[in-house]
Amino acid sequence: MSTSNVYAIVIPIYNRLQVTKEGLKYIMAAVANYTRSSSRPAAIEVIVVDDGSTDGSKEWIGLHYPQIRILVGTGDLWWTGSVNMGISYALNRFQNLKGIILQNDDVALDPDWLIKYIGDIEMHPGALIGCATSTLESKDRILYGGRQMHPWFAREKKINHLQHRDNLSKDYTTPSFDLYGRGLYIPKAAFEEVGLFDQQRFKHRGDMDIPLRAKKKGYKLLVSYGAIVYELPQFAYNLDGKQRLTLKEAYTLLTDFRSSYSLKHIYFYSLIATRNAIHFIPFFAGNLYFHVRNVCWRVCKNYLLSSPL
Repeated sequence: MSTSNVYAIVIPIYNRLQVTKEGLKYIMAAVANYTRSSSRPAAIEVIVVDDGSTDGSKEWIGLHYPQIRILVGTGDLWWTGSVNMGISYALNRFQNLKGIILQNDDVALDPDWLIKYIGDIEMHPGALIGCATSTLESKDRILYGGRQMHPWFAREKKINHLQHRDNLSKDYTTPSFDLYGRGLYIPKAAFEEVGLFDQQRFKHRGDMDIPLRAKKKGYKLLVSYGAIVYELPQFAYNLDGKQRLTLKEAYTLLTDFRSSYSLKHIYFYSLIATRNAIHFIPFFAGNLYFHVRNVCWRVCKNYLLSSPL
């Protein structure tokens, strides 16, 4: 086996072949560009975890990207179980593994994404690093750049939200309260200290779990603005971003485990974001209040602010 450092990119997929085709096109182009960029690059291993797709995803990937390692799930792993399968494989397989990069298939990337990302990873050894995001329609604006949270009452402040990217240097990084999984680097040592993602509490939406637990162990959480990821909102959970909600949709948003507004998600997130019961109570109350208020406002917009027919 090569003595080069290894970074493993883990990508969970399920039954959306056309989306996966587009996402892998960008990801594999970035990998190829990184591999060509230096005479001594780290080795990049791409692992796709297909949680039992029935649309031919596994066969298509095997035909077009034979260098990708494909793991097959049982159909009930969801996001958290799928990434845990890929992470476990990489931890056991690659002797010189430096860390894991989690990525979605519903993204677009610049060709130099991985060059800049690994540059930031090597600039900040030991840190967990997420990617700032934008959209293809508004590439000059930051959509997600990290966030601050009030340590006791969970009031959110988005960092550099809608800032013009030209105002920020390409090697800019910023600390963040937590990190998202659409481009998330976790060093191998963090898994050794905190374990895998908790797929009992977070069947889906588990990406913030390890960063928050690692932060308690002293790890830094940073967001890279050079390694930008372009979100494709049309493929996200549709109720999260919907601006007007019916009462039925609001109920679904607050109870569906796929939703970031799920009451269970808010509860478990607050547990891992806090250190003890005294800290948990006001943080959970604030977190619950801000999420429910947001949902109620979107219901009001639907029923009270609609234009008359």
